[in-house]
Amino acid sequence: MKTRIFPYVAAIAVALASSSLMAQNVRVAPGGIKINGVEMEAQKTPEFQASGVSSKKVPNPREWLEIEVEFEVDKVDPRDGVLSELLFRYYVGIKDERGQNIVLTGDVTHVNVMGGEDYYSVMYIAPSTMGKLTGDLRRVDPGSVKAHGVEIFYNGVLVGKESSTKTDFWTTMPSQPGLLSKDKTPFALLWIDRYPEIKSR
Repeated sequence: MKTRIFPYVAAIAVALASSSLMAQNVRVAPGGIKINGVEMEAQKTPEFQASGVSSKKVPNPREWLEIEVEFEVDKVDPRDGVLSELLFRYYVGIKDERGQNIVLTGDVTHVNVMGGEDYYSVMYIAPSTMGKLTGDLRRVDPGSVKAHGVEIFYNGVLVGKESSTKTDFWTTMPSQPGLLSKDKTPFALLWIDRYPEIKSR
């Protein structure tokens, strides 16, 4: 019985090894991810309709700060390869109500990213986080954001970067976690086809 099963087991092992080798052969050169733009805007907490519950009016919906990155997978080998994972690390420099500068950070990992396509990645700062820093729980003041940046990693290698100051400002200022990926916010069900799939944690 063992001699019958062994060939099948061996064939499966070879197939898995080949699949892993193919994934490793997909490479991105440093600078292979081109960032075409970074946009920031205030987004109000979305309201959804649901059956079976009473509707409740929210007279003053709060605002989230949205940071969206437009990027392009440019230099991929093979050209039509699929990148299993791309890690985006965001940095947002904010001046708090005491006049002190602090950097909020956050990571999001996108999976199954195709070469030769244009994409968007997005992160959010919650109203409570902004309120703690600026003193306003309901409104986002874009003027409180002094700098923004993003680094993109593939297999631990930096393959794309953008900074509004043209410097790595996040290395010279105190930082703390504070950015949320879209799937961790009320915007999770919106604009699904605009963004690559997010790796669940």
